[in-house]
Amino acid sequence: MTSRDAELGPTPTAPVAVAISPAADWLPANILRFYVHFSAPAEAAFERDQLRLIAADGEVVPDAFLILNEELWSPDGRRLTVLMEPGRIKRGMGPASTHAPALIPHNSYRLEVSTGGQMLTKAFGVMPPMVEPLLEKHWRLARPVVGSRGTLEVTFDRVMDDAIVADEIAVQRPDGTRFDGTHSLIMDGRKLIFQSTDRWDDSDYRLVLSRRLEDVCGNRLGEALDHLVSQRQRSRAGVVSFRPTP
Repeated sequence: MTSRDAELGPTPTAPVAVAISPAADWLPANILRFYVHFSAPAEAAFERDQLRLIAADGEVVPDAFLILNEELWSPDGRRLTVLMEPGRIKRGMGPASTHAPALIPHNSYRLEVSTGGQMLTKAFGVMPPMVEPLLEKHWRLARPVVGSRGTLEVTFDRVMDDAIVADEIAVQRPDGTRFDGTHSLIMDGRKLIFQSTDRWDDSDYRLVLSRRLEDVCGNRLGEALDHLVSQRQRSRAGVVSFRPTP
């Protein structure tokens, strides 16, 4: 190291991609978005051509992602939201030859992100598209025990968007105040674990659901992303009441 190098200090390490979500091994054909997580703020270093969707035959899937004038970065610059091209998700948009689905059910793919001389890969299989709105009646709740700091568990009927769930689901006390705790998604995004920071009373609580809550396909409570105008669907908020187990 020269004296000049010593004055400048060590060279900063280039940010690299460290994770891709959703984590599920099987995803619906009409998945709306992926998230790429980086080791450090990467907005100034990342280029879109570092991201590719590869089919099982090794061919790059063309025009799979929506091209934006500005990329969708989290405030800390460590998470990039990658939107799939909506013309290849929603039915009836554009000519069939140019708007064929990017993901075909029962096929396999891999998402590749090349950063800092490293390649991060997410392999996944494709399920049929999820075109039904979210409905609370299809979920299962495992209630905590009265007097404990146990977990409330919500099992969904599909893969949920983990970046949205934490902000759009809350637990309320009987008096309407927020019941504090931490959220995490497990079972490949199909189960929410709410870990309380206080003890549960023998009272009625509420799981409060924002109208912005979404699964990985952009479906909301009462409204599927891909629906006919004649169906008159509209997103809504929701509430699920529960009482801890005695």
